[in-house]
Amino acid sequence: MRLIDKVRQMVLVPVSPKYLRISSILIAIYKVLVAHVLLFIMLLGLAHAEEMSTILGADIADQKEREEYVYIPTNAKGETMNQMRFKSAANLASVTLCMLYIGTTLATIYVLSCLGLLIGTLRNRHEFFIPWMVVDFFGTLISASVMIAVGYNKMAYCVIGKWQYWGFCAVMVAFNVVVWLVVRMFYKNLVHMTKLREVAVVAIPYPSPGTGATAAAVNGGKNSSSAVPYHYRRENMHLSDGGLKHMLLDSNEANYLV
Repeated sequence: MRLIDKVRQMVLVPVSPKYLRISSILIAIYKVLVAHVLLFIMLLGLAHAEEMSTILGADIADQKEREEYVYIPTNAKGETMNQMRFKSAANLASVTLCMLYIGTTLATIYVLSCLGLLIGTLRNRHEFFIPWMVVDFFGTLISASVMIAVGYNKMAYCVIGKWQYWGFCAVMVAFNVVVWLVVRMFYKNLVHMTKLREVAVVAIPYPSPGTGATAAAVNGGKNSSSAVPYHYRRENMHLSDGGLKHMLLDSNEANYLV
């Protein structure tokens, strides 16, 4: 039992209040690196697709010039075999470019959300967490859906075994879920601490000037401030635009934000 408790404590150390912020910062750095790698891959694929489309357009133009000088048999629609092939290739290139543009846009959004997460963890700003939490949540759902769809295709098991594939998918999904929950835990702590730091306007009764003079006369001419309760004294209040205020702070704030 002691061994199990020690292992449990070691596993729960990253999500403890003392190390939760450090864990969130490391997760944010990891996510930023992964997002930039994905964006680089999408941009690289987009550049190759653009080059492929340019070469295909040049080949189609050359084929049209050849058809002006050489007779090539056509089908019932008046299209040659090369024209049919080029048409199919052009459609495929168009779809590829469209998918890569969409992927690049999504990767850019993910990079921006990860940068917001990193800024939020470094500056303790919980509002920067929301875009990443939304994007990563839907990204995890889409990834899990793609894994399930690929898993039902028998061609996927030609390279890797069935149990190995599903085990890998389960580990990846579980890892993403745990990371998301850790960030959400730190987000909730930041929201809680922000509420505790809010300034509360409190109507504090303060003794009238006559009360202080009367109390001084009763006390034999002593300072009237001694007759005023400690929490009613003006020096213990914060005077702001809205009147007298108290700052609500939590004594354990350092455990969460340090």
